[in-house]
Amino acid sequence: MTSQRQIRFGELIRSLISDCLLKEDFYEAEIPFTTITVSFVKMSKDLKIANVYFMPLGGEFKQTLLDVLNSKKYIFQKYIAKAKLQSKFTPKIKFYIDDSFEEAEKISKLLMNKKVSRDL
Repeated sequence: MTSQRQIRFGELIRSLISDCLLKEDFYEAEIPFTTITVSFVKMSKDLKIANVYFMPLGGEFKQTLLDVLNSKKYIFQKYIAKAKLQSKFTPKIKFYIDDSFEEAEKISKLLMNKKVSRDL
């Protein structure tokens, strides 16, 4: 069960990471940095770890983008530290691919199946 403090702090971290993606330079020749959606941030109970879930637009280059973001997470932590949060610690960031969009599409396809719709 997540507390209101975890949710509020997670939303703050999500907005800071989105700003950092817009303002900082992440030049990688093999990856075109298109629009990246930061879905949500799940904070640990002690607010020391931030699990950031993202999805690139169109779902292309997911794994390579994940590797690049995890290798350059120090840029995000530095940006968050400069934001002067009302917290003792700057959270450690871990990036993950958000699979909830694919799962929702899979469920909707399953519900469109004739056998399943007959049972509903």
